[in-house]
Amino acid sequence: MLTIDAANSSERRNQLMQFGKLINYDFKDIQKLDEALTHSTYAYEHRHQGLTDNERLEFLGDAVLDLVISEVLFRNGEAYSEGHMTKTRALVVCENTLADAARDIDLGQVLLLGRGEEATGGDDKSSNLSNAMEAIFGAVFLDGGFEQAARVILDLLSDSLEQALKGEMIYDHKSKLLELVQSTRGNSTMRFEIIAEEGPVHNRTFTAAVIVDDNRIATGQGSSKKEAEQQAARSALKILSCNRQGCQQTNELQDDGKAED
Repeated sequence: MLTIDAANSSERRNQLMQFGKLINYDFKDIQKLDEALTHSTYAYEHRHQGLTDNERLEFLGDAVLDLVISEVLFRNGEAYSEGHMTKTRALVVCENTLADAARDIDLGQVLLLGRGEEATGGDDKSSNLSNAMEAIFGAVFLDGGFEQAARVILDLLSDSLEQALKGEMIYDHKSKLLELVQSTRGNSTMRFEIIAEEGPVHNRTFTAAVIVDDNRIATGQGSSKKEAEQQAARSALKILSCNRQGCQQTNELQDDGKAED
């Protein structure tokens, strides 16, 4: 992660402009994006600079997000029932969906965090990422209006919306991974290990590894062991291929480390 001491430095500005290209929006006031990416812990540690954290923008962005997804569902030619629209919207706007979308654009790399939060893996915590995504939506709304905010939201979440409508949205990555490994009919085995714990008792960050056939396939972090295992399984699903003969990694960017007994 790039550490920025001054929120208005040229280095930070360039970083923000590059991120704006990732979400396909050119901010007229880049400071709004900077605020959307400023966690409360960073703002507190740099309070002498008079920084504003992203919590107010998050509040606004949450409302904009709900409206955008609601309108899309309402205008859909299928004329979904109120109950179906409510359930579908809940899947699209939930923390897991937003955090996954944030990871896809490496949002954690531009999120300003306090030293303690950063040291405990705060740049990959689902809560931090989803809150920042909502704050970004709020920032775009203030900077460019509802139509621009809707465009950015749908660009980032259209795949998730489609999956939700098809009933294909999966958050139990562990079960999905287990199902994949079991397709080998016993020729492959899988287990999880917690390989690291960091931070104070009230704010722990866990790192889990998923191990298939004694090979460490992927790792994940979370504020609980369960969340860390889910994130490890999510990463493993992207790079693991299984058939009746066994499982193998299909991505060159793989962790070749062997599991330690």
